[in-house]
Amino acid sequence: MSAVIRTATPSDLPALTALRWRWARSERVARPDELREFGSALGQWMAERGDASVCKLAVLEGELVGMAWLAVFDRVPNPGALHRLSGDVQSVFVVPEHRGRGLGRRLMEAICDTADDLGIRKLTVDANDAALPFYHRLGFTHSHVLLQRERP
Repeated sequence: MSAVIRTATPSDLPALTALRWRWARSERVARPDELREFGSALGQWMAERGDASVCKLAVLEGELVGMAWLAVFDRVPNPGALHRLSGDVQSVFVVPEHRGRGLGRRLMEAICDTADDLGIRKLTVDANDAALPFYHRLGFTHSHVLLQRERP
């Protein structure tokens, strides 16, 4: 059976909470009270951001098996371009037992399609070394002008 790629809804919050926990803290199983607290914070965060945060999900046989997030930021207006947006890809994750099936690629295609629909010209991603080939295959390139500062 093929996975469905779709946008997260509020009803996905419990499963999305568990998936985010697994992405961020995969070495430790959450206690029920930790998941409730984290789920509450995640749900509030999503509600506050509205359209400024888009989560795409991979669902296989009713189970959430992957996610990818798009953070959307307003940019300073320019003459002739009064409404400008930037996008940042965040927290792309497919559970290990479902990797190698093209789900990450399909999630990222959905994120890129959303960014295109919103008129986002430049989409960034902060990737680890292992993920670089994946993003390169999707058309992401290194930029000689994008710099970052990390707090000491």
